[in-house]
Amino acid sequence: MAVPVSTSINYGQVAVRYDDSRCIEPAIGVALADGLRSLGARSILEIGAGTGNYTGTLSANGWQVIALDRSPAMVKIGAQKTPARWILSDASALPLRTRSVDAIAGVNVLHHLPALPAALSEFRRVARVGAVIQAVVRENIETLWYRHYFPEIDEVLIPLHPTLGSLITSMFHSGFRRVGVVKIFYSGRGDLTFEAARSRAHLLFDSGFRSSTSGFRRLESAGIARGLAELERDLESGAFARIAATFDAAHSDAADCVVITAR
Repeated sequence: MAVPVSTSINYGQVAVRYDDSRCIEPAIGVALADGLRSLGARSILEIGAGTGNYTGTLSANGWQVIALDRSPAMVKIGAQKTPARWILSDASALPLRTRSVDAIAGVNVLHHLPALPAALSEFRRVARVGAVIQAVVRENIETLWYRHYFPEIDEVLIPLHPTLGSLITSMFHSGFRRVGVVKIFYSGRGDLTFEAARSRAHLLFDSGFRSSTSGFRRLESAGIARGLAELERDLESGAFARIAATFDAAHSDAADCVVITAR
């Protein structure tokens, strides 16, 4: 069993309350399943499986799933919830044989990988037919109205997310030959991930919501407090709608995230 690499987000602290705000986003679940079916996959290695929300659904729908995460606390919870085989490891050095599974799957994981090219090469090595990966790319973050209130996003978060073009290029360099992209908008009803507040601004005032997202956990508390104070004033005055509209046109094209099927 490989030793997990360090990360700026301590998921040992997050794990116990993680499922209070996280579940399956229906649009992602559908796109993930469609992509895996298009690959003809039966066995899957799920990268960054967390507490196993998507793992359980994949298993219930007939896929043979190996679930991998580098957080011992997440793996412990996930293994209690789902019948999958769980592995504690880092995605950049997968402890599996070459071509040992049909496909790689992953949700909200790429921005946690400090060595993305190495991880993508490992995905291609281990998978017989391809990968289906949900990702938040730079275009998704750059077009969020959050940036008006929390300008630190430009320095702290945007660099963690590749552009869609550079991600596809990296996949080609890693050995994938064909790549398809589906754009996804979050419903905001269940899975309260970072982008869920785009259509529900008041979520940002919930400290539990903020602490459950790696995005806000990476921002300084003083900057968050300043941004929330400004957001509250704009919501009360009505100025928020005008400010959000300056981002929304571009965001309607960029979407909240993408699901990439590579083969």
